[in-house]
Parts: sequence; C-alpha cells; structure tokens
Amino acid sequence: MKLMKLNFKNNNFSLINEILFKIFYISIGIVSIIAFISYINAYKIEKNKKLDELSYYVSERVRVDSEIFKLAEDNSKVFQKEFMKLYNSDIKVTKDEFWSYYFVDSQGATRMKKEYFDGIYTKDSNYIYGMSSFIGNNQKVDDADFQRRLVLSIKVLSKLGPAWTNRFPNVSVAFPENAGVLFYPEELWGLNAKADLRMNELGVIKSVNKKDNPERKSIWSGLYYDETAQKWTISYMHPVDFEGRHLITPGNDVYLSDLVERLIEKSADGTYNFIIRKDGYLIAHPNNPDDGKKLIGELSMDKISIPLVKEAYGLIQKNVGQDYNKVKIIESKAYDSYFAVGDFKETSWYLIRVLPMKNIRNVAHLAAMKVFIEGMAILFTILFIVYYVIKYQAERHLMKLRQAAEAVGRGEYDKVAEGKIELPMELKNEIGLLSRSFYDMSINIKNFKENLEGIVEERTKALEKANNELMKLSLLDGLTGIYNRRAFDKSINDVFLESKMKLGTFSIMMIDIDFFKSYNDRYGHTSGDEIIKMVANTFKDNVRKEGRVFRYGGEEFIAIFYNLEINMAKKVGEEIIKAIQNLNVPHEESPYEVITVSAGIAEYKNTFNSPEEIIKVVDKKLYMAKGKGRNCLEI
Repeated sequence: MKLMKLNFKNNNFSLINEILFKIFYISIGIVSIIAFISYINAYKIEKNKKLDELSYYVSERVRVDSEIFKLAEDNSKVFQKEFMKLYNSDIKVTKDEFWSYYFVDSQGATRMKKEYFDGIYTKDSNYIYGMSSFIGNNQKVDDADFQRRLVLSIKVLSKLGPAWTNRFPNVSVAFPENAGVLFYPEELWGLNAKADLRMNELGVIKSVNKKDNPERKSIWSGLYYDETAQKWTISYMHPVDFEGRHLITPGNDVYLSDLVERLIEKSADGTYNFIIRKDGYLIAHPNNPDDGKKLIGELSMDKISIPLVKEAYGLIQKNVGQDYNKVKIIESKAYDSYFAVGDFKETSWYLIRVLPMKNIRNVAHLAAMKVFIEGMAILFTILFIVYYVIKYQAERHLMKLRQAAEAVGRGEYDKVAEGKIELPMELKNEIGLLSRSFYDMSINIKNFKENLEGIVEERTKALEKANNELMKLSLLDGLTGIYNRRAFDKSINDVFLESKMKLGTFSIMMIDIDFFKSYNDRYGHTSGDEIIKMVANTFKDNVRKEGRVFRYGGEEFIAIFYNLEINMAKKVGEEIIKAIQNLNVPHEESPYEVITVSAGIAEYKNTFNSPEEIIKVVDKKLYMAKGKGRNCLEI
C-alpha cells in the first residue's frame, strides 16, 4: 500500500509522513490504553458475573439436593407421631397376635413370616407386603411391651412404607433390643440376616442408643456402599423415647449415587465440583490423578493425593469455619482459582465448586482484543484518509489536526471534545471527516473516562461509608450500646496525651455491680444481661456532658470526666451510686436487697507516666470501696 512507502531520504520525513507517524503513534497509544481499560473493566464485570453465577449454582445445588435429606427427617417425625398415637392408646397386642407375624427358626432367631413379604390380607382387611423383620437369637421376645412395640411398628410401617418408597429404597424401624422391622419390597432382609447378628452393637444403630447418644440426637451415617443395591448410600436414624425409655428408632436409607455423580460432573469450561466432609474426609471428586477415574467414598485428608483438595479444605477451615448459612467464595492464589463453598447441613458435607481464574481472564482478553482490533482498524482507516487528504488540502488544517492529536496524546480529551481546539469539521471532504471522527473519538474517550471516574468515585464513597459504619460498630458494646473497651483505650490515650501537654485535665470513675455473680446464679444470665443494660443506661444518663461512659468488661463500667474538678466528680459519682440503688431492682443475695454498685474515682496527676497508672489507681479505689461494704464511693 502506498501509505507505507514512506520517504526516509536524508533521515528527513516529509510533512505528510511526519503527521502520519504522529497520528499513528498517538492513536495506537490511545487504542492500547482503551484496550487495557477495557480489559480491566471486562475482568471486573466478568469476575462479578462468574462469582454470582458460581454462588447461585452452589446455593441451588445445596437447596435442591438437600430436599431428600430434609424429607427423610420429616418422614421420621411423621412415623414418630403415628407410632406414639398408637403406643399411648389402649390398643392391646396379645401373644397370639404377635406370633401370627413371627416364628422362631432352628438357630433361635425370631423372624417375620414370609407371607408378609409376598403379600397378605390381615383380619382387618389391610394388605401387607414387602415387610420383613428380624430379632437376634440373643434377644428374648416374651416381654409384652417389646411385643406390642414390634406389632405397632409393623402396623405403622405397613401404612406409611408404600407411600415413602417412591423416594427412598426402604423404611426401617430399629429397636434397642437387637430387633428390626423393614419395609423393603426389593430385599427379603428379615429371613436372610444371620441368626447371631448384633444390630444394636454395630454402626449407626448403635450410635442412637442412649449410652452412645445421651443427647438423643438424630443421626446421619457416613457414606457407604450398599453391596446389595450396588449404590452409594447414607442412612438416617431418629431415636424415639418416652418417659426416659428408648422405644424405637425409625429411619431411611438414601441412595446418593445419582446425586453424587451429578454434583461432581465436570463442565466444559473447566469448572468442577467435589465434596468434603466437615471433619476432613473427601467424599467425592471428579477425577483421581492416579488412575483418571472418579473418586467416590470416604478418604481422610492424610491419604488424599490431590493437593488442590487439601488447599481447599485448609482455606475452608481458615475462612469459613464449621457453621455458616450462605455460600462462601474463597480465593486460592496458589491454584489460581475461586472456591464456592456450600453446606449440606444434614450430612455435614461441604460442596466445593472450583472456578479457574483463567476463565475470567480469557473473557477479558477477548474483550480487550476486540477493542484493540477495532481501534486499530479505525486507526488505519483514518491514516489512509489522512494521507490522501493532506496532499491536497492546506497545511493550516493539518496543523489543527496535529494540535488535536497532541492534545489527545497528553490525555487532554476534553480540549477536543469541548471544542477548545478548533477542527475543520465543516469541510465536506476527508479532512472534515477525519476531524469529525477525531472529535467523536475524543467524545467517546472523554465519556468513557468520566463514566469510569464516576463509578470509581461512587464505589469509593460507598466503601468509605461502609468503613465508617464498621468503625462505629467496632467502638460500641453489642449488649449495652455504650462505648466499649476498645473505645475507652483510644479515648484514655488521647486525653492522657492532652493532659501531658497541659491542654486540659481529667479524672476517671470505675464502677462494679455488687454481688453480680450471685445475681446471675439466682436469676439467670438473661436477667443478668438486663441488669448490665440498666446500669449502663443509668450510668450514662447521670454522667454530665463533660463525661463519656464505657463498658470496661463484664459487670465493670468506667467513665472519663473531662476538665471536671475532683469535688464535682465526687458529687456526680455519689449521684450515680444513689441513682442505681434507686432503681430498686430486687437482689435477694445482696445485704442491700437491691442492685447496688461500688465505685472509685482517680484524678489525673502529672506524676503519671502512662494511662495504665491512673487505671491501676482507680481500680484500687474500687476495691477499697468493696472492702468497706460496697454500695459506696472511694476517692
């Protein structure tokens, strides 16, 4: 192209070439800056978008896939309600009725008859199927209450089980006496169990017995592989007690193979999920570095050979802890990724979705490259026009364009955009077109810059406002609303320094609620908190404008009196002690029979070398007041 055939003879460029090169270099710089700004802006936008998508995805996955766990818990509560309704009724269960369900095999185990699995109509015209039951050969069955609980459980299970197995493979009832009843149409468990099986001594069933579970909490088992169903499974057990006795434990098995496979499926963009148990066991991961296969099961952290998993678990422990209610986004600089962490509370699992940061950078790169290519295309178009137009137009117009280009090169877009540099835009030729294009480009850059500055200013103000709110909150006591110990430390240091510089003086008053521990023991900590708030408010209301009140710690409060003579401080202190006593809050453990306080006042002296010295003095005065019988002031 003739545009590129520049004349370098004697190292002197022609005017046309000189202007072309200047416009080219200035414009390419502008395009590069705009491309860079576009990259930064695109990165921020894409980052926020991806993190929002990431958080929403994990939140929805946890919400949707937690439904099956919540349903298992709800089913067990329904079973408990139905069973207790029958158990507390006057329904009798005779031995004949009990043995109509059971028989004793040759090894001494008691089992449910097979017809209740195959299907049978009972005397009350109810159809029972899919049922099996087993009582170990170490367990006697002649106890009437034991027989009644078994039969009542069969009745409830035959009623509820068929409706529940559309979501669960089975519904079970375990007993503390080494017995179990199961609705499981796919498996004749009761006739196949070994006669000497000790169910109540094994696994999750043992964990709900009163000895191993004194708090009587419902239990989710760990993940295990059901060889019969060939599926990954987790079990829920819900102990039911009555008048201190463990009656039954209804429960469900939940097949998790499909759920786990879905959760750990990799995406085309490189994002993927894995699952960690809160106590440090890897539950599932999309690929194992050793063999390239999916890893599902339970593997402790010391046996995991996937560094990213260990990094994620460490960051979770550091940034999240063990209890939170919303998705947490954690940045891993070591692995150039973001981790979105969701909590399956029922199973104590963390779902972690990994987003490589390169995904965000790639989008930003594409956006910046698009801006750069478009900018360069415009630039070369302008250069082509300028080359031919300048040859046939007056140098006067080129000088104006040169001035405009130099202004843009200095970043003074407004001079061109606001018309401070006059361009020959009125011309009906290429120079006019170039001038108008240059003007439009300056307007766009100026608007872009102003918009960016406005966004930065707005976010800066919002950040400053948030920081001010956080600072304010950090200086206030959460219970009483008055200033806290942190605020006191700052204030005492400031006023001490001013007094040292002879800019004023001060005194401090410390009070302590008398017999507060015995009040808490008698009336409870909730009432104790109310007393602390009442004393704080009374203390604050009675301190003059020259003073400020702080909660020093526990039931101790402290006030700083600014430029208040000691006798006046004493008078204020006595009024405060009297005002608190006049609240007339009963305190039967106090010799005064109402809430009172002891107090000490110390005045600043030039001999003090640090704030700690005057604090020690006032603390000593406070304990002297306590030694004199409390409910008094010591100066």
